[in-house]
Amino acid sequence: MDRKNFIGMSSFQFMAATRRGLFYAFLTLFFLEVLRRSFTESMLVMALPMLANSLTQPLIWGPLSDKMGTRKIFIAVGESIAGVAYILLSPPVWSIFSGVTFIQAPELYALTLIIGLTLLESFWSMSNVAWSALLADLTVEETRGTVVGGLFSVDAIGRIIGVFLGGLLYDYPTKAAGFPYLFYLSSAIMFSSALVILLTIEEKRTPRRPTPRTLEIKGDFENKHIFYLFLVAIMFVSIATASIWRVLNYYLRLALLATSFEMSIISNVASITQLVTNPIIGKLSDVKGRLPLLQIGFILAVITPILYTLPRKLIWLIPVSIVAGVLRVLSITVAFSYVADIVPENARGKYMGQYNMARSLSFGVVPILTAGILPDLWKKRLILAGYTIEAAEITAMLYVFYLSSAIALIGLVTFQIHNIVLKRRT
Repeated sequence: MDRKNFIGMSSFQFMAATRRGLFYAFLTLFFLEVLRRSFTESMLVMALPMLANSLTQPLIWGPLSDKMGTRKIFIAVGESIAGVAYILLSPPVWSIFSGVTFIQAPELYALTLIIGLTLLESFWSMSNVAWSALLADLTVEETRGTVVGGLFSVDAIGRIIGVFLGGLLYDYPTKAAGFPYLFYLSSAIMFSSALVILLTIEEKRTPRRPTPRTLEIKGDFENKHIFYLFLVAIMFVSIATASIWRVLNYYLRLALLATSFEMSIISNVASITQLVTNPIIGKLSDVKGRLPLLQIGFILAVITPILYTLPRKLIWLIPVSIVAGVLRVLSITVAFSYVADIVPENARGKYMGQYNMARSLSFGVVPILTAGILPDLWKKRLILAGYTIEAAEITAMLYVFYLSSAIALIGLVTFQIHNIVLKRRT
Protein backbone atom coordinates (compact mmCIF):
# COMPACT_ATOMS: atom_id res chain seq x y z
CA MET A 1 0.00 0.00 0.00
CA ASP A 2 1.44 3.38 -0.94
CA ARG A 3 1.96 6.10 1.65
CA LYS A 4 -0.96 8.33 0.65
CA ASN A 5 -3.47 5.50 0.74
CA PHE A 6 -2.13 4.26 4.08
CA ILE A 7 -2.53 7.74 5.56
CA GLY A 8 -6.09 7.93 4.24
CA MET A 9 -7.06 4.45 5.42
CA SER A 10 -5.44 4.88 8.82
CA SER A 11 -7.07 8.30 9.31
CA PHE A 12 -10.47 6.82 8.54
CA GLN A 13 -9.82 3.85 10.83
CA PHE A 14 -8.75 6.18 13.63
CA MET A 15 -11.95 8.22 13.39
CA ALA A 16 -14.18 5.16 13.06
CA ALA A 17 -12.62 3.58 16.14
CA THR A 18 -12.92 6.83 18.10
CA ARG A 19 -16.61 7.03 17.25
CA ARG A 20 -17.28 3.40 18.17
CA GLY A 21 -15.47 3.70 21.50
CA LEU A 22 -17.18 6.98 22.23
CA PHE A 23 -20.75 5.85 21.56
CA TYR A 24 -21.23 2.10 21.69
CA ALA A 25 -19.21 1.53 24.85
CA PHE A 26 -21.91 3.40 26.78
CA LEU A 27 -25.10 2.73 24.79
CA THR A 28 -25.99 -0.49 26.60
CA LEU A 29 -25.14 1.08 29.95
CA PHE A 30 -27.55 3.95 29.16
CA PHE A 31 -30.34 1.47 28.36
CA LEU A 32 -29.79 -0.49 31.58
CA GLU A 33 -29.23 2.23 34.15
CA VAL A 34 -31.09 5.26 32.76
CA LEU A 35 -33.92 3.97 30.60
CA ARG A 36 -34.22 0.97 32.97
CA ARG A 37 -34.74 -1.51 30.18
CA SER A 38 -34.31 -5.26 30.65
CA PHE A 39 -31.21 -7.13 29.54
CA THR A 40 -33.17 -8.32 26.50
CA GLU A 41 -34.25 -4.83 25.43
CA SER A 42 -30.75 -3.53 26.05
CA MET A 43 -29.38 -6.17 23.69
CA LEU A 44 -32.01 -5.40 21.04
CA VAL A 45 -30.52 -1.94 20.45
CA MET A 46 -27.35 -3.69 19.32
CA ALA A 47 -28.85 -6.86 17.83
CA LEU A 48 -31.39 -5.55 15.33
CA PRO A 49 -29.10 -2.87 13.84
CA MET A 50 -26.31 -5.43 13.46
CA LEU A 51 -28.75 -7.88 11.84
CA ALA A 52 -29.71 -5.25 9.28
CA ASN A 53 -26.03 -4.45 8.76
CA SER A 54 -25.03 -8.07 8.29
CA LEU A 55 -27.77 -8.89 5.80
CA THR A 56 -27.37 -5.86 3.55
CA GLN A 57 -23.58 -6.17 3.22
CA PRO A 58 -23.44 -9.44 1.21
CA LEU A 59 -26.88 -9.12 -0.37
CA ILE A 60 -26.75 -5.51 -1.60
CA TRP A 61 -23.71 -3.36 -1.01
CA GLY A 62 -20.86 -5.86 -1.44
CA PRO A 63 -21.96 -7.15 -4.88
CA LEU A 64 -22.94 -3.62 -5.93
CA SER A 65 -19.48 -2.25 -5.09
CA ASP A 66 -17.91 -5.12 -7.08
CA LYS A 67 -20.16 -4.31 -10.03
CA MET A 68 -19.50 -0.57 -9.93
CA GLY A 69 -15.76 -1.03 -9.38
CA THR A 70 -15.56 1.62 -6.66
CA ARG A 71 -15.34 1.49 -2.88
CA LYS A 72 -14.71 4.98 -1.55
CA ILE A 73 -18.03 6.44 -2.78
CA PHE A 74 -19.88 3.79 -0.79
CA ILE A 75 -17.83 4.65 2.30
CA ALA A 76 -18.43 8.39 2.00
CA VAL A 77 -22.17 8.06 1.36
CA GLY A 78 -22.64 5.59 4.21
CA GLU A 79 -20.79 7.77 6.72
CA SER A 80 -22.71 10.89 5.66
CA ILE A 81 -26.09 9.18 6.07
CA ALA A 82 -25.05 8.04 9.55
CA GLY A 83 -23.90 11.55 10.49
CA VAL A 84 -27.35 12.98 9.74
CA ALA A 85 -29.15 10.11 11.48
CA TYR A 86 -27.19 10.51 14.72
CA ILE A 87 -28.25 14.14 14.99
CA LEU A 88 -31.91 13.22 14.46
CA LEU A 89 -31.73 10.43 17.07
CA SER A 90 -30.02 12.53 19.77
CA PRO A 91 -32.18 13.08 22.88
CA PRO A 92 -32.66 16.89 22.46
CA VAL A 93 -33.63 16.68 18.77
CA TRP A 94 -35.85 13.66 19.46
CA SER A 95 -37.59 15.64 22.21
CA ILE A 96 -38.34 18.45 19.77
CA PHE A 97 -40.09 16.07 17.36
CA SER A 98 -41.81 13.90 19.98
CA GLY A 99 -42.81 16.62 22.43
CA VAL A 100 -41.52 14.65 25.44
CA THR A 101 -38.12 13.93 26.98
CA PHE A 102 -36.57 10.49 27.30
CA ILE A 103 -37.03 10.79 31.09
CA GLN A 104 -40.79 11.21 30.59
CA ALA A 105 -41.07 8.44 27.99
CA PRO A 106 -38.12 6.04 28.36
CA GLU A 107 -39.96 3.18 26.62
CA LEU A 108 -40.71 5.34 23.57
CA TYR A 109 -37.18 6.67 23.31
CA ALA A 110 -35.72 3.18 23.67
CA LEU A 111 -37.99 1.96 20.87
CA THR A 112 -37.00 4.94 18.71
CA LEU A 113 -33.30 4.15 19.12
CA ILE A 114 -33.82 0.47 18.34
CA ILE A 115 -35.85 1.14 15.17
CA GLY A 116 -33.83 4.19 14.11
CA LEU A 117 -30.44 2.51 14.43
CA THR A 118 -31.78 -0.58 12.63
CA LEU A 119 -32.92 1.47 9.64
CA LEU A 120 -29.66 3.40 9.69
CA GLU A 121 -27.48 0.27 9.65
CA SER A 122 -29.22 -0.95 6.49
CA PHE A 123 -27.54 1.95 4.66
CA TRP A 124 -24.50 2.45 6.87
CA SER A 125 -23.40 -1.11 6.06
CA MET A 126 -22.30 0.06 2.62
CA SER A 127 -19.39 1.76 4.36
CA ASN A 128 -18.38 -1.37 6.30
CA VAL A 129 -18.18 -3.75 3.37
CA ALA A 130 -16.59 -1.17 1.06
CA TRP A 131 -13.83 -0.46 3.59
CA SER A 132 -13.04 -4.18 4.01
CA ALA A 133 -12.96 -4.76 0.24
CA LEU A 134 -10.87 -1.61 -0.30
CA LEU A 135 -8.30 -2.75 2.27
CA ALA A 136 -8.04 -6.11 0.52
CA ASP A 137 -7.71 -4.32 -2.85
CA LEU A 138 -4.87 -2.10 -1.67
CA THR A 139 -2.73 -4.78 0.00
CA VAL A 140 -0.75 -7.81 -1.16
CA GLU A 141 -0.61 -11.18 0.54
CA GLU A 142 3.08 -11.07 1.51
CA THR A 143 2.72 -7.87 3.59
CA ARG A 144 -1.01 -7.84 4.35
CA GLY A 145 -0.61 -8.86 7.98
CA THR A 146 1.90 -6.07 8.58
CA VAL A 147 -0.29 -3.43 6.95
CA VAL A 148 -3.48 -4.61 8.65
CA GLY A 149 -1.62 -4.76 11.97
CA GLY A 150 -0.51 -1.15 11.50
CA LEU A 151 -4.05 -0.04 10.69
CA PHE A 152 -5.51 -1.78 13.69
CA SER A 153 -2.86 -0.18 15.89
CA VAL A 154 -4.27 3.12 14.71
CA ASP A 155 -7.70 1.65 15.46
CA ALA A 156 -6.55 1.02 19.03
CA ILE A 157 -5.44 4.64 19.45
CA GLY A 158 -8.82 5.82 18.24
CA ARG A 159 -10.63 3.43 20.57
CA ILE A 160 -8.54 4.61 23.52
CA ILE A 161 -9.38 8.25 22.82
CA GLY A 162 -13.04 7.47 22.12
CA VAL A 163 -13.61 5.45 25.27
CA PHE A 164 -11.70 8.03 27.33
CA LEU A 165 -13.83 10.87 25.97
CA GLY A 166 -16.98 8.81 26.41
CA GLY A 167 -16.06 8.08 30.01
CA LEU A 168 -15.57 11.78 30.70
CA LEU A 169 -18.66 12.99 28.84
CA TYR A 170 -21.15 10.29 29.86
CA ASP A 171 -21.20 11.32 33.53
CA TYR A 172 -20.86 15.06 32.82
CA PRO A 173 -22.03 17.05 34.71
CA THR A 174 -23.84 14.28 36.62
CA LYS A 175 -24.35 10.55 36.19
CA ALA A 176 -25.34 9.75 32.56
CA ALA A 177 -26.23 13.41 31.86
CA GLY A 178 -23.65 13.72 29.08
CA PHE A 179 -25.12 11.01 26.85
CA PRO A 180 -26.44 13.53 24.24
CA TYR A 181 -22.91 14.82 23.65
CA LEU A 182 -21.92 11.38 22.40
CA PHE A 183 -24.34 11.73 19.47
CA TYR A 184 -23.06 15.13 18.35
CA LEU A 185 -19.38 14.27 18.56
CA SER A 186 -19.97 10.95 16.75
CA SER A 187 -21.82 12.77 13.97
CA ALA A 188 -18.99 15.26 13.47
CA ILE A 189 -16.51 12.38 13.26
CA MET A 190 -18.58 10.63 10.58
CA PHE A 191 -18.73 13.69 8.32
CA SER A 192 -14.97 14.18 8.75
CA SER A 193 -14.18 10.55 7.93
CA ALA A 194 -16.26 10.71 4.73
CA LEU A 195 -14.30 13.75 3.63
CA VAL A 196 -10.96 12.08 4.40
CA ILE A 197 -11.79 9.06 2.24
CA LEU A 198 -12.88 11.20 -0.71
CA LEU A 199 -9.77 13.39 -0.60
CA THR A 200 -7.01 10.89 0.14
CA ILE A 201 -7.79 7.48 -1.34
CA GLU A 202 -6.67 6.55 -4.84
CA GLU A 203 -8.50 3.33 -5.66
CA LYS A 204 -6.64 0.55 -7.37
CA ARG A 205 -6.71 -3.22 -7.40
CA THR A 206 -3.51 -4.95 -6.34
CA PRO A 207 -3.14 -8.03 -8.58
CA ARG A 208 -2.85 -11.38 -6.86
CA ARG A 209 0.66 -12.78 -7.29
CA PRO A 210 0.86 -16.46 -8.17
CA THR A 211 2.85 -18.42 -5.60
CA PRO A 212 3.48 -22.13 -4.91
CA ARG A 213 2.82 -21.70 -1.20
CA THR A 214 0.04 -23.52 0.65
CA LEU A 215 -3.68 -22.88 0.46
CA GLU A 216 -3.44 -20.60 3.48
CA ILE A 217 -1.42 -18.08 1.45
CA LYS A 218 -2.12 -19.12 -2.10
CA GLY A 219 -5.77 -18.09 -2.19
CA ASP A 220 -6.97 -21.26 -3.98
CA PHE A 221 -10.75 -21.01 -3.66
CA GLU A 222 -11.88 -24.26 -5.24
CA ASN A 223 -13.22 -25.53 -1.92
CA LYS A 224 -15.22 -22.83 -0.23
CA HIS A 225 -16.01 -25.09 2.71
CA ILE A 226 -12.61 -24.17 4.19
CA PHE A 227 -13.61 -20.51 4.18
CA TYR A 228 -17.00 -21.27 5.69
CA LEU A 229 -15.59 -23.57 8.36
CA PHE A 230 -13.37 -20.74 9.49
CA LEU A 231 -16.34 -18.35 9.51
CA VAL A 232 -18.25 -20.70 11.81
CA ALA A 233 -15.27 -20.99 14.16
CA ILE A 234 -14.65 -17.24 14.36
CA MET A 235 -18.38 -16.63 14.86
CA PHE A 236 -18.32 -18.61 18.11
CA VAL A 237 -15.38 -16.56 19.37
CA SER A 238 -17.15 -13.36 18.36
CA ILE A 239 -20.32 -14.42 20.21
CA ALA A 240 -18.28 -15.09 23.35
CA THR A 241 -16.41 -11.78 23.30
CA ALA A 242 -19.54 -9.80 22.37
CA SER A 243 -21.56 -11.32 25.22
CA ILE A 244 -18.88 -10.20 27.69
CA TRP A 245 -18.61 -6.73 26.17
CA ARG A 246 -22.38 -6.19 26.38
CA VAL A 247 -22.58 -6.63 30.15
CA LEU A 248 -19.05 -5.74 31.28
CA ASN A 249 -19.61 -2.06 32.12
CA TYR A 250 -22.83 -2.79 33.99
CA TYR A 251 -21.06 -5.60 35.85
CA LEU A 252 -18.25 -3.19 36.79
CA ARG A 253 -20.82 -0.63 37.96
CA LEU A 254 -22.71 -3.07 40.20
CA ALA A 255 -20.10 -5.58 41.35
CA LEU A 256 -17.05 -3.31 41.66
CA LEU A 257 -18.76 0.12 42.00
CA ALA A 258 -16.83 1.55 39.05
CA THR A 259 -17.38 5.05 37.68
CA SER A 260 -17.66 5.58 33.92
CA PHE A 261 -14.11 6.98 33.93
CA GLU A 262 -12.81 3.83 35.66
CA MET A 263 -14.69 1.74 33.09
CA SER A 264 -12.90 3.63 30.34
CA ILE A 265 -9.54 2.89 31.98
CA ILE A 266 -10.25 -0.86 32.07
CA SER A 267 -11.35 -0.79 28.44
CA ASN A 268 -8.35 1.29 27.37
CA VAL A 269 -5.85 -1.12 28.89
CA ALA A 270 -7.05 -3.66 26.30
CA SER A 271 -6.81 -1.02 23.58
CA ILE A 272 -3.28 0.00 24.59
CA THR A 273 -2.30 -3.67 24.47
CA GLN A 274 -3.84 -3.85 21.01
CA LEU A 275 -1.88 -0.77 19.97
CA VAL A 276 1.43 -2.25 21.10
CA THR A 277 0.95 -5.82 19.87
CA ASN A 278 -0.85 -5.24 16.56
CA PRO A 279 2.24 -4.47 14.42
CA ILE A 280 4.22 -7.22 16.14
CA ILE A 281 1.58 -9.90 15.71
CA GLY A 282 0.70 -8.68 12.22
CA LYS A 283 4.32 -8.95 11.09
CA LEU A 284 4.66 -12.30 12.82
CA SER A 285 1.64 -13.63 10.92
CA ASP A 286 3.32 -12.67 7.64
CA VAL A 287 6.50 -14.53 8.59
CA LYS A 288 5.21 -17.54 10.54
CA GLY A 289 1.75 -17.89 8.99
CA ARG A 290 -1.74 -16.99 10.19
CA LEU A 291 -2.85 -20.38 11.50
CA PRO A 292 -0.44 -20.84 14.45
CA LEU A 293 -1.38 -17.41 15.79
CA LEU A 294 -5.07 -18.04 15.25
CA GLN A 295 -4.68 -21.24 17.29
CA ILE A 296 -3.42 -19.18 20.24
CA GLY A 297 -6.29 -16.75 19.77
CA PHE A 298 -8.93 -19.48 19.99
CA ILE A 299 -7.36 -20.81 23.18
CA LEU A 300 -7.30 -17.34 24.76
CA ALA A 301 -10.97 -16.90 23.80
CA VAL A 302 -11.83 -19.89 26.02
CA ILE A 303 -9.79 -18.65 28.99
CA THR A 304 -10.53 -14.90 28.99
CA PRO A 305 -14.24 -14.99 30.03
CA ILE A 306 -13.36 -16.92 33.19
CA LEU A 307 -10.58 -14.47 34.03
CA TYR A 308 -13.11 -11.63 34.17
CA THR A 309 -15.01 -13.36 37.00
CA LEU A 310 -12.01 -13.67 39.34
CA PRO A 311 -11.01 -10.10 40.44
CA ARG A 312 -12.75 -8.52 43.42
CA LYS A 313 -10.95 -5.20 42.96
CA LEU A 314 -10.72 -3.08 39.82
CA ILE A 315 -6.92 -3.09 39.85
CA TRP A 316 -6.85 -6.83 39.19
CA LEU A 317 -8.82 -6.40 36.00
CA ILE A 318 -5.82 -4.71 34.37
CA PRO A 319 -3.94 -7.96 33.57
CA VAL A 320 -7.21 -9.47 32.36
CA SER A 321 -7.65 -6.53 30.01
CA ILE A 322 -4.11 -7.08 28.70
CA VAL A 323 -5.03 -10.65 27.78
CA ALA A 324 -8.25 -9.37 26.20
CA GLY A 325 -6.22 -6.92 24.10
CA VAL A 326 -4.01 -9.69 22.73
CA LEU A 327 -7.13 -11.75 21.98
CA ARG A 328 -8.61 -8.83 20.07
CA VAL A 329 -5.53 -8.62 17.83
CA LEU A 330 -5.52 -12.34 17.11
CA SER A 331 -9.26 -12.63 16.47
CA ILE A 332 -9.58 -9.45 14.37
CA THR A 333 -6.27 -8.50 12.74
CA VAL A 334 -4.96 -11.98 11.98
CA ALA A 335 -8.42 -13.35 11.14
CA PHE A 336 -9.04 -10.52 8.66
CA SER A 337 -5.66 -11.08 7.02
CA TYR A 338 -6.32 -14.80 6.70
CA VAL A 339 -9.72 -14.27 5.07
CA ALA A 340 -8.33 -11.59 2.73
CA ASP A 341 -5.64 -14.10 1.68
CA ILE A 342 -8.04 -16.84 0.65
CA VAL A 343 -11.01 -15.06 -0.98
CA PRO A 344 -10.86 -14.52 -4.76
CA GLU A 345 -9.84 -11.09 -5.94
CA ASN A 346 -12.72 -10.59 -8.36
CA ALA A 347 -15.35 -11.22 -5.66
CA ARG A 348 -13.85 -9.56 -2.61
CA GLY A 349 -16.90 -7.39 -2.07
CA LYS A 350 -19.13 -10.47 -1.99
CA TYR A 351 -16.99 -12.66 0.27
CA MET A 352 -15.71 -9.90 2.55
CA GLY A 353 -19.39 -8.99 2.87
CA GLN A 354 -20.08 -12.56 3.99
CA TYR A 355 -17.20 -12.38 6.44
CA ASN A 356 -18.49 -9.10 7.83
CA MET A 357 -21.99 -10.57 7.97
CA ALA A 358 -20.73 -13.51 10.01
CA ARG A 359 -18.96 -11.15 12.41
CA SER A 360 -21.98 -8.84 12.62
CA LEU A 361 -24.46 -11.64 13.28
CA SER A 362 -22.28 -13.17 15.97
CA PHE A 363 -21.17 -9.92 17.55
CA GLY A 364 -24.41 -7.99 17.28
CA VAL A 365 -27.35 -10.39 16.99
CA VAL A 366 -26.75 -13.63 18.88
CA PRO A 367 -25.89 -11.84 22.17
CA ILE A 368 -29.57 -10.94 22.45
CA LEU A 369 -29.88 -14.55 23.63
CA THR A 370 -26.60 -15.01 25.51
CA ALA A 371 -26.46 -11.55 27.15
CA GLY A 372 -30.16 -10.62 27.03
CA ILE A 373 -32.87 -13.27 27.21
CA LEU A 374 -30.92 -15.80 29.29
CA PRO A 375 -29.72 -13.26 31.91
CA ASP A 376 -33.32 -12.02 32.27
CA LEU A 377 -34.50 -15.59 32.88
CA TRP A 378 -31.67 -16.26 35.33
CA LYS A 379 -32.40 -12.98 37.12
CA LYS A 380 -36.08 -13.88 37.61
CA ARG A 381 -35.22 -17.32 38.96
CA LEU A 382 -32.61 -15.91 41.33
CA ILE A 383 -35.06 -13.32 42.68
CA LEU A 384 -37.59 -16.10 43.30
CA ALA A 385 -34.82 -17.96 45.14
CA GLY A 386 -34.40 -15.02 47.53
CA TYR A 387 -31.70 -12.91 45.89
CA THR A 388 -31.97 -9.12 45.92
CA ILE A 389 -32.42 -7.50 42.50
CA GLU A 390 -28.82 -6.27 42.47
CA ALA A 391 -27.38 -9.61 43.59
CA ALA A 392 -29.51 -11.41 41.01
CA GLU A 393 -28.22 -9.12 38.23
CA ILE A 394 -24.58 -9.61 39.27
CA THR A 395 -24.98 -13.39 39.44
CA ALA A 396 -26.78 -13.50 36.08
CA MET A 397 -23.90 -11.59 34.49
CA LEU A 398 -21.41 -14.04 36.01
CA TYR A 399 -23.36 -16.82 34.27
CA VAL A 400 -22.88 -14.89 31.01
CA PHE A 401 -19.10 -15.07 31.47
CA TYR A 402 -19.21 -18.83 32.10
CA LEU A 403 -21.46 -19.39 29.08
CA SER A 404 -19.10 -17.31 26.91
CA SER A 405 -16.20 -19.59 27.80
CA ALA A 406 -18.23 -22.64 26.74
CA ILE A 407 -19.20 -20.99 23.46
CA ALA A 408 -15.57 -20.12 22.70
CA LEU A 409 -14.66 -23.76 23.33
CA ILE A 410 -17.04 -24.78 20.53
CA GLY A 411 -15.22 -22.27 18.31
CA LEU A 412 -11.87 -23.84 19.20
CA VAL A 413 -13.14 -27.31 18.29
CA THR A 414 -14.53 -26.02 14.98
CA PHE A 415 -11.20 -24.37 14.19
CA GLN A 416 -9.44 -27.69 14.81
CA ILE A 417 -11.79 -29.35 12.31
CA HIS A 418 -10.99 -26.52 9.87
CA ASN A 419 -7.26 -27.26 10.28
CA ILE A 420 -7.77 -30.97 9.61
CA VAL A 421 -9.73 -30.27 6.43
CA LEU A 422 -7.14 -27.71 5.36
CA LYS A 423 -4.26 -30.18 5.74
CA ARG A 424 -6.09 -32.79 3.72
CA ARG A 425 -6.80 -30.23 0.99
CA THR A 426 -3.17 -29.14 0.69
